[in-house]
Formats: sequence, C-alpha cells, structure tokens
Amino acid sequence: MPNVAITESLVKRFIQGNPKAFRRIFDTLHAQVYAFSLKITKSPTEAEEVTQQVFIRLWEKRHLVDASRSLEHYLYTITRNCAFNHLKQKANQAHLSNLWVNNSSTVTEDDLALAECQQLTDELINSLPEKRQIIYKMHFEEGYLPAEIATALGISLSTVKSQLTKATKTVKGFLLNYRSASATILLLFF
Repeated sequence: MPNVAITESLVKRFIQGNPKAFRRIFDTLHAQVYAFSLKITKSPTEAEEVTQQVFIRLWEKRHLVDASRSLEHYLYTITRNCAFNHLKQKANQAHLSNLWVNNSSTVTEDDLALAECQQLTDELINSLPEKRQIIYKMHFEEGYLPAEIATALGISLSTVKSQLTKATKTVKGFLLNYRSASATILLLFF
C-alpha cells in the first residue's frame, strides 16, 4: 500500500476512533517510528517493542491529539519518551537482576526499601483523581510542558499548574512520611 499523506481529515477520523484511519496512519508512519526507535535503542527487537508501545499509546491517547497540529511531531515525542522509558526500565531490571544473581547478600536494605518505595509511589500516583493522574504522568513520565498539557487536554494553564502542584504535594508528602533513605533519594526527583 503506498504511503498516504496524513491530512487533518484523516487525523479527525482517527480521533473519533475510526480503525481504518488508524490503520492508514500506522501504515504511513510505522517505518519512521521504528527507525527513530532503532536510533535510540540500538536493537531491532527493542525498537519493535517501542514501536508497538508507541502505536498502542497513540490509540489509547487519541482524544489528546490535536488534529490541527503535526501528528508526526506528536509521535516523535511519544517515541522518544517510550524509548527512553524502555531503556530506563531495562537498566533498572538489569541492575536488580545483577544484584540478585551476582551475590544475593549484596542486596542491601536500602535497595529493597527503594524498590518498595518506588512501587508504593507508583500505586499512589495511580490512585490520584483521573485528570490529576493524567496531567502528572504527561508531565513527569512523558515530558510534556504544562502549556503543552493545557493545549492537549483543552484546559487552562493555571488548572494544569494547580493539578501538578497538588499531585506533587501528595507524592512528596508520602515520601516524607515514608522515612527511609530511599524515599529521600526519590524526593530529589520532585
């Protein structure tokens, strides 16, 4: 199938949930997303995994797409974030595996506390009100600026900033009450 131009009309149909429009977008942009993923991951297998994640996320977050803006740019941002998150997860898993495999006695209480604290923090974030959770994840996990979030969600910049402040206070409050060295380390990221 020859590549098709990504028109505003096609994107609007996609946003409305039209699977044929999604398929045309996928067919047109898959190779670009894969190539960009490959540049970051340096692995064909991982690049394909990232590419799948990108298109799954695109479908799930289609309501956030602005038909009047470049879909290619939006996909570039999603791809970059997915690839970096994938590499970060892989590095964390490798680090924990090496700790256990090389010498399980070298796993310290702080290593275990950090893993537990991170899991509890993830659960806390997932328990935030839906809109606050979306804003928090878009900013801290996907790297969107508050103005970009406001535009994507069709809400005011002050609302985005307010929700980010509330979410950050919730997470910081939890970490301060967790009272461990690992929680203190995580606080450096907020």
